[in-house]
Amino acid sequence: MTSATRPPWLVLTAVAMVALNLRIALSSVPAVTADIQATMGWSSAAMGALTTVPVVCMGAFALLVPRVARRIGRRQTIAWALAILTIALAARAFSTVPGVLPASVFAAGVGIAFAAGLVPSVVREQLSAKVGLATGLWTAVMMMGAAVGGALTAPLADALGSWPKALAIWALPAAVGLVVWNRVEGGRHDANRGTATPVRVRDLPWRDRRAWSLTLYLTCNAVVFYTCVAWLAPSYVARGWTPTHAGYLFGAFTVSQVIAALLLPALAERTTRRRTVYSAMLVLVLVGIGVIALAPDWLTVIWVSAFGVGLGAGFAMGLALLSEFAADGAASARLTAMAFSVTYVCGALGPLAAGHLLDISGSYRAVFGVMAVATLVQFTMVPALRKGTRIS
Repeated sequence: MTSATRPPWLVLTAVAMVALNLRIALSSVPAVTADIQATMGWSSAAMGALTTVPVVCMGAFALLVPRVARRIGRRQTIAWALAILTIALAARAFSTVPGVLPASVFAAGVGIAFAAGLVPSVVREQLSAKVGLATGLWTAVMMMGAAVGGALTAPLADALGSWPKALAIWALPAAVGLVVWNRVEGGRHDANRGTATPVRVRDLPWRDRRAWSLTLYLTCNAVVFYTCVAWLAPSYVARGWTPTHAGYLFGAFTVSQVIAALLLPALAERTTRRRTVYSAMLVLVLVGIGVIALAPDWLTVIWVSAFGVGLGAGFAMGLALLSEFAADGAASARLTAMAFSVTYVCGALGPLAAGHLLDISGSYRAVFGVMAVATLVQFTMVPALRKGTRIS
């Protein structure tokens, strides 16, 4: 079946199955933070590093994505990424062996980098008529994966009697994603393979101010998101919640992101006041952070969900621009490589910095302070996100 004859829903299905596995590896670990610390004796800073390391990998390896895709093809690159992710997650069954869990989070970061770095270009090239809808869908599925990993890992650990087994079980959806991707994309001619000169780091749009505005917008969003992934559930465990209930709360946070990701990108694509929508979502994020930090027991689920709506909408709308702003699929791959390399490396500093502040101060208000500062900086990037922008 050629790309011309494949229906859009089939392409969307394949993309969605890839996206499902792009956050499970990250969100599942914080859900059993207390168990890991009790078994391994690690500090809060070390636990923060378990979120930081894969996110750094996602940023560092993003620069290699266009080059590798040109050499072996986009389809094959995504397939290898899913295979790496499957192996990394399965290895977590042996997490109590020294070095295995850190190696797993490193390998997972590499796999996520290569898969996530090519999804926007797939959307730009094969679903260009429905960029907002397609981006909203794959982003929502990605967030749903984060919700499932964050909400179900602790109950699975209780049911299986082992947190390493609970972490390893998430290799199953990665393996399914690999099978679906190969079934849909296998045998199709890959126009990206072996064409032109491999993309170099200097070929990315480093000198384009519009590219930098979008990159920094996504970077600030990533700082908030990954800090939240690492510390939202543990912060409520420290306030007396059980790990299971804290995991469910993280699930509510992520489900709210899913809803926002499904609705807001398409709305922002149609409205003439898109930057107003972006700003409104940032206000919601900032208010949510303030309430969670200063009054964590006041309408907790409502405010955590509102926080998730603002954060998820901002992320999904920003990702849509990686496709919308690009002149073609190749330009989208370059813009995505630049944006992801900076976004993930800088975003990774959030959980680590918050972990150090937590060790020093003993207060989770410092953790949420990191998120608030990042959100305020993100506001300054909104004016540059104009419709009609084209980055080559």
